[in-house]
Amino acid sequence: MPEWAGYDAVPQDKPEFPDLSATRGREAPARDGRVHGEARLPEGAGYPPNVPGYPPQGSGQASQGQPPWEDQPWRAPRQPAEPQPRPSLRPQPSLRPRPRPRQGPGHEGTDWTGAASQDPMEAFSERWRRRGGESREERRADRRRRRRLLIAAGAGAAVVIAVAVYFLIGGKSTPANPDLGSLITTFLPGEIRQVPDACTSVPGATLSEFLPGQPKTAAPPLNTGADSQCTWTLDKAPLYRVLEVNIQAYSPNALVSYGDGSATFAAINAYAQDETAKQSPAPRSGQPPSAVTDLSGMPGGSDTVAFEAAQVFKVNGAITDMATVVVRYRNVIVTVVLNGLDHANVGKYGPVSQAALNSAAQTIAREVTGEIVR
Repeated sequence: MPEWAGYDAVPQDKPEFPDLSATRGREAPARDGRVHGEARLPEGAGYPPNVPGYPPQGSGQASQGQPPWEDQPWRAPRQPAEPQPRPSLRPQPSLRPRPRPRQGPGHEGTDWTGAASQDPMEAFSERWRRRGGESREERRADRRRRRRLLIAAGAGAAVVIAVAVYFLIGGKSTPANPDLGSLITTFLPGEIRQVPDACTSVPGATLSEFLPGQPKTAAPPLNTGADSQCTWTLDKAPLYRVLEVNIQAYSPNALVSYGDGSATFAAINAYAQDETAKQSPAPRSGQPPSAVTDLSGMPGGSDTVAFEAAQVFKVNGAITDMATVVVRYRNVIVTVVLNGLDHANVGKYGPVSQAALNSAAQTIAREVTGEIVR
């Protein structure tokens, strides 16, 4: 028999597999409304409605109705597939217990859910902002605050060290050191707070006597208050003279190595240092040693002390003589320096008399001190 005959070509009494019992009888197709070789479709089933040319002639199919598979009870109708959501690339929140809210500076107003309830990128941006990563001004402000704290700490340490030195070293140098509670921090009666202008404190006749001609005058821009300076220079061969006058009023200073911290004791300390520097200059100061002589007859009586120092500088073949007079009146120190070129390496200058320079410096110092005492 031909192979295409299939199930119907096999006699019922001669099954293809005689050892196996039939699962469906020959009458099953008829019972299901289906016979091999016939469509048995309902009227108008199998083709879409209102389509010209369908069904084809002789096809045995209806032109309208449902598709041919709709009448097959063993086959479930197809349903259109529902679109499935695309998987998210963002990590899902953890199922672990949520952290407790943080307390302290920098966490005010934070949600108790923390970063776990936020988007990961937003949480990272928030943490980065708190750390100052997106604010350069905040980092600069932090550095400035730290710098100010370091400066304040250093200043405090310096004050502590100075006070310790004052009591440990200064206290051993002289028994006149008082306790910290007895230190004087204000000006005492008779002490001077402002000094006269150094440029006008030397009379014109005195300048013409010791610096004949037209000397050039120079002074600092701010030349008033407790400190005043002035310099006159005469360059007219064979004379070369330079006169310097400095007037300084000292204020109360508790860090002075001895005394009660008053302004007068601060001036006494500075006067002693100037005298020591003239007698034994520092090794690299460029100053030659000189003999120091105490002076008398200055204005101010017992409140005034003075000394004189003469020095000779030899530099590159040139020789310069210098006379220095230092006067202290209470809390004010007057310094007069007059030097003359005794021998020049270029030009014809000199000679000069050291005694004449000393006498001129004493005269000028006496006149300047008189401006303060009166």
